[in-house]
Amino acid sequence: MPELTVPMARSLVRNTVRRFLHPRVPVAVQRALLELNPGVLPPGTHVLRRAPGGVPARRVSVGPTVPERTMLYLHGGAYVVGSSRSYLAWAAHLARATRSTVYVLDYRLAPEHPYPAALEDARAAWRAIAEDAQRAPDTPLVVAGDSAGGGLALTLALDLAAVPEALRSPAERRPDAAVLISPWLDPLRPWAYEPIYHQDPVLHTAWLSRCADMYAAGTDRETLAPARNADLSVLPPTIVQNGTDDLLAPEGAAFVERARAAGASVDHTEYPDLWHVFQVMAGVLPAADEALHDLAKSLDAILKS
Repeated sequence: MPELTVPMARSLVRNTVRRFLHPRVPVAVQRALLELNPGVLPPGTHVLRRAPGGVPARRVSVGPTVPERTMLYLHGGAYVVGSSRSYLAWAAHLARATRSTVYVLDYRLAPEHPYPAALEDARAAWRAIAEDAQRAPDTPLVVAGDSAGGGLALTLALDLAAVPEALRSPAERRPDAAVLISPWLDPLRPWAYEPIYHQDPVLHTAWLSRCADMYAAGTDRETLAPARNADLSVLPPTIVQNGTDDLLAPEGAAFVERARAAGASVDHTEYPDLWHVFQVMAGVLPAADEALHDLAKSLDAILKS
């Protein structure tokens, strides 16, 4: 596929993704359309079906990896759509750039499986991966995700940090780093994003609100947004990326400010004139390749420190 300019890519996602990620489109149709184009895989991509903790996943690697560097990746899709297949190309580019083995988890989705099903699956997969890493105790373990998956990744990192050291089992090992791409951290917050709404070519506020309702299924709002009142000082070194046109950019910036004020180490980059999770266009959009390069460089610095 030829490289796209930013205006070309913006037009493409506005006229495809934004049209079907809409509350009027049935969830089954949204899921099916996302599955149609898994993207172009980098040469040398190796994919295996696995089920860490009993949760289906794709294990993705490309070429040489840092010995045993492992990443649990939680895909986006507002807890309602998305899969390891629809994220396969992005996972492969991420694996190659970070020289990691990436597990893309097929956690259960709403509305069939509302909160806390996705979080339970993320916990189960992490426990299995961490237990397996005991054989090589210096193995770097990273939790990562985008959009709703970024929210899951943060929640998982906070959960693991809350386990007292004296009671911690190998399966409850803390991540060495967290990567949050356009994270959706507060699914039921009041929408206050109108200044950005028309700039983001991907997200509808109405679609997000509908997905949040399906995910919550009556759950208390505070439960769904643990970062709102959590002790963020316990977070591992964290990388956060947003585009300035990302509907969730204000949410990401507010989180970064709170985390840094609490003493957490956070590497935050905002990319001008780019939108929600533009990074998944790596391989066809040079701006996405640049962000991925930045992510890999930051992750190397964290894991070598």
